[in-house]
Amino acid sequence: MLFVLWFEWKPENKAKLLARWKEFKFPKEVKVIGRYLLIGRHISVAIFEAPSEESILKITYPFGEIGIAHVAPALPLEDALKMMETM
Repeated sequence: MLFVLWFEWKPENKAKLLARWKEFKFPKEVKVIGRYLLIGRHISVAIFEAPSEESILKITYPFGEIGIAHVAPALPLEDALKMMETM
């Protein structure tokens, strides 16, 4: 399933976050589609496919003391529109 993760941190946690990013590896079962930094917002975004809740926890848990991770399932807009037409 496709997910969007946006991660918010306080500016004072920047050094910790940079160090963690340098050492962090996504789990092998996760397919990363893209990673982005929202410039000037103290927010990063990742779009990825993951097979389970455990995979998501492997991604978010290591950053828990640095900031707040938000994860939401996502659908391509065209697919969502087709689904909504049948509802």
